[in-house]
Amino acid sequence: MIRIGLDGRVLMHYEMRGFARYTVELFRAMKEIAGAGIELYTFSPGPIAPEFLAELEIKPVIFPARREVLWEQVELPKQLRRTRIDVFHATANRGLPYRRVCKYVVTCHDIIDRLPEYCAGERWRGRWRKSYADFASRRSAGKYITVSEFSKRDICRFHGLAADRVVVIYNAASRRFYEMLPADDIARVRDKYRLPPEYFLFLGGFDRKKNVGALVDAVALMQDGRLPGGAPALVLAGDRKWDFADVAERIRALGLSQQVLCPGQIADEDLPAMYQGALAFVHPSRYEGFGLQLVEAMASGVPVLAAETTSLPEVLDGCGLLFDPADPDSIAKQMARIVGDPALRGALAAKGRQRAGFFSWHKAAEQTLGVYLELLGRSADVRQELAATMSEQSR
Repeated sequence: MIRIGLDGRVLMHYEMRGFARYTVELFRAMKEIAGAGIELYTFSPGPIAPEFLAELEIKPVIFPARREVLWEQVELPKQLRRTRIDVFHATANRGLPYRRVCKYVVTCHDIIDRLPEYCAGERWRGRWRKSYADFASRRSAGKYITVSEFSKRDICRFHGLAADRVVVIYNAASRRFYEMLPADDIARVRDKYRLPPEYFLFLGGFDRKKNVGALVDAVALMQDGRLPGGAPALVLAGDRKWDFADVAERIRALGLSQQVLCPGQIADEDLPAMYQGALAFVHPSRYEGFGLQLVEAMASGVPVLAAETTSLPEVLDGCGLLFDPADPDSIAKQMARIVGDPALRGALAAKGRQRAGFFSWHKAAEQTLGVYLELLGRSADVRQELAATMSEQSR
């Protein structure tokens, strides 16, 4: 049996997004593969959210500390040793102790919050926190896992790591995105958020890297006569925070308040219908370590348009349309192609569904188990090793 410890801080507050989604999907699939061959423990300074406890078969280990650095660097190693953890996995870019008491793995999704152009103005405490976390990871991590070849190159360059120390294991869409919904279910979600029959969809945040302003400018260009009768609506779905106020002001200044709709955060259970009701999904982000929404959209049978930067061409692999994210005219031209060519929409939807099938949480879980077994000096054949372990336990 392998005793796996997780940094449970990402699971203390329920929100099925980002690091929490990655953690839940990965270890749920891992438990489905390995069964009693693994035991999962979470380590956190407070309780795990009940919703996540219902999702995962885990044993929480809860212990407080006066400061985060003391919890992570002093108390956590004690608890890992006391619980006899074989492998401790920090799934949210950081969180490893400097002192090694078992094998350590860190998933570093990207380095965007280390790049000056995206973290300008950050306070010294935040910079120091990231610097010491990076130092601890470089010293103690047996392996880094990342989510794309692009991110691997970035991480190796930024942290000065040898390429064989970083393993690429792709994310995937949840199985529910592959289930085609009845028209009535899609219409119900559309009515819930007061959306029109046809719309382009953007789903994500409004921080600087997401580049939502360029997408708004592209819609303004399309409204200026590029398409007879105007362009379909654009739905900007996501929390109204970060730079949302600037985006909202841009929408008003361009006279697009009826054309560009901002319904706010979408309930997790409504996401498949939101994708499937869209004419196409548009992702103008300047920087992504992976871009999970692209896979969710492809799995949902929706054409995808994305920026020709960072990891996004790697994820699409020719199964979507690319544009220059710095040029609203480039974005508008690709959106116009989607509107005017139903055959193209159908072809992209079919190719995207096939491409989405390449990504699998079960595959990711098996590859991650392989990393653990390698660090523990055991067979690289995950299924063979787990079968042998289960056989020994049953005697």
